[in-house]
Amino acid sequence: MPVPWLDVFFWALVATTSLYVAMAVFTSRQRFPRPAYMATGMLAGFGYVGPRVLIPFLPQPGLGLPDGVALIAGGLVLAAGVGIVARVLARLRAAGQGGEGPGPMLDDGLFGVVRHPMYLGDVLWPLGLGLMLDAAYAVALVPLWWLLRACLTFLEEERLIDKHGEAYRAYQARVPHRVLPLPGRRAG
Repeated sequence: MPVPWLDVFFWALVATTSLYVAMAVFTSRQRFPRPAYMATGMLAGFGYVGPRVLIPFLPQPGLGLPDGVALIAGGLVLAAGVGIVARVLARLRAAGQGGEGPGPMLDDGLFGVVRHPMYLGDVLWPLGLGLMLDAAYAVALVPLWWLLRACLTFLEEERLIDKHGEAYRAYQARVPHRVLPLPGRRAG
């Protein structure tokens, strides 16, 4: 009988559920007490990020990539993803985002390429880790991580429109890409 804690898809379910619970709280128009936000942030961290770190290490078929190719390509993608997340977090912190009041709307740098650059990094790093560890299921789950984040941008953007009004709508027109900079899509 298989044990769930060694099953890639069990952890994918945990990650998916954790992300949606966390985002339901963070994107809700209802205001929750600060401890609820803190607990939800921890759930997102441990329940969404943790399983995605674990998944490539679990038993699964390999991709068949040569070790050197997997290590170099995966390492570059992993570094790009982690670098993007770190850069965006530093930029948000420097801009004072997350506090009370509207705060400045960021629309340059990575925010001038995609409207949710942290989500781009959040899609890239598990891809890189899966490639590095030659983990077929981990790589196959990356479109799910992208789809989850892409869907959640709709909820998040409702709050951003509430917060920034027409300035955010103009930003949406200037930067048509939500998470991935797709070829052929240009600003309207």
